Parts: sequence; structure tokens; C-alpha cells
Amino acid sequence: MTALLDTIAASGRPLLWLEHAAYSGGLLAAGNIPWLDVSALVAWQRKAQGLLRPDVATLPLAPLIDAWLRQHPQLTEAMGEKRRALYPLKTLLADEALRAHVAEALSGLRSCFPKLPLALVMPSPRRWPAQAYLQAMGSVDGVEIGADEIDSAAMYIADFLRSFGESGIDALLLEESPEAVPASAGEIEWYRPLLNVCAHYRWSCGLRLPRADGKLEPVEGVSFIIAPAVVASAVAGISVPDSFWNDGIVPQCPPGGFRFAEITAGANPETVLERLAALR
Repeated sequence: MTALLDTIAASGRPLLWLEHAAYSGGLLAAGNIPWLDVSALVAWQRKAQGLLRPDVATLPLAPLIDAWLRQHPQLTEAMGEKRRALYPLKTLLADEALRAHVAEALSGLRSCFPKLPLALVMPSPRRWPAQAYLQAMGSVDGVEIGADEIDSAAMYIADFLRSFGESGIDALLLEESPEAVPASAGEIEWYRPLLNVCAHYRWSCGLRLPRADGKLEPVEGVSFIIAPAVVASAVAGISVPDSFWNDGIVPQCPPGGFRFAEITAGANPETVLERLAALR
């Protein structure tokens, strides 16, 4: 097992993984998270950790890249030079300055939180090509992302991830889009180049599914799945529903699983702390 799975297995209570950037960014950074300043980013994360006490330290890559592209418009222009479906993503992930910055951020978080599992969170190979295309072109009209494109995207992402082999990552979380989730284990196999990189570096790799019907077969290399319901093929991360922040009804967590909760921007701080106590 890797560090994340070891921590889940050894914990006497369900581990709590929080997505808190929108909330703690507003509360602790006046809505301006310092994604491009590693020292300030780590300091913000330290404050959030002290307040919320999540059991996993995370670096969400999507908002960091949004900030990077705003600061580096020349990269956005380069991404849009060709209209092929994968060209924007390929160009983005090849940017050496971006790679160096992400590696520095991960190393900073690893040093700050030496006892917590550290997870890099990013769009899945199914989701990321369209996101990058939209950033480059302003629209995804006419773009089709099929099996070949997803497989190629996984290769580009795998190469990108090799830049972080010494950054102290314990887990990689791939976030799927509500509009397009894997329909079968065979479709997750399209991610194989990426899964192989995770296996090489002994990272736990997981999927975050906005919905799940529990029918996915096991996929070698996918060790956990975060979804609203248990997906029996991997360690179960149960997504806490948005309604929890109002009604306080704690979702059941299966033995050996963990809970995943996303705190919305602008939530009442007292309510948040009360609800987090209930989740623990």
C-alpha cells in the first residue's frame, strides 16, 4: 500500500478529505489565492489546515493553471495556434516553467505537511482536453473527444507527471466531468499511460465521479474512487452531499473507506466547523 491507503487503513475513524479552496480562499485569502507565489500559497494552506484540519493535503491543479494562464497570456496564445483537439492540452503540459512551478509548490507543501498524505488533484484525461481547448479558443464547438484523444491525452499527462516524481506526492486524484464519466472499466483503461506512471512512483491513483451506479469493474492501478455511492471495485470515498451543510445528516461510510467533502464559498464559518466536527 501507499501512504494514502496506509493512512486510511490505520485510522481509527473515517479519514476526511476536504476540497476547501473556494471556501478558505475567500475566508483566509480575501478571494485571491496566491497560486503563483509558492511561499504565500503554502502559508495559506497552513492557515486552512490549522482551521479545518483535513486529513489530506492537496494541490488542486485546475485553479492554479487558470491563474498561470492569466499571468502568461503568451502560453494561451501558443495553445491556440492550431485547432486540433489535443493541441492546446499538449502545448500547456509541455510548458517547462509551469512544470517547475507545480513541482516547487508540491515540494513546499510536502515540507509543510510531512505527516499528511499529499495529493495532486487534476482533470482526468477524458475531461482535460476540452478544458484546455476552451481556455485556448474560447469555445469547444465542433471538438470531439473520443477514445483515441483520451488515450493520447493520458500520454501527455503521464509525461507531465514525470516532472513531479521527486516532489513527495502520495496520491493523484483525477476529476471527471458530470457530462462525461467512464461508462466501463474498459474506458478507464484508456488512462493506462498515466496509471503506469502512478504505479512507478507508488502513488495511489483515484477517480472522482460526480455520479456512480456501482457497476464499474476493478481496474489495475485505480486504488480509490470518490463518488456519491460505494463503487465496489476500489477503496470507497463517499462524497458528502451539498445538503449536508444545511441538514447535518452524516452519510454512512463503509468500513475501510473515507469521506470527501467540498466546502462551498461563502459558507458560514460556525456552521462549517460544526458540520466538520460531525463528520469526524
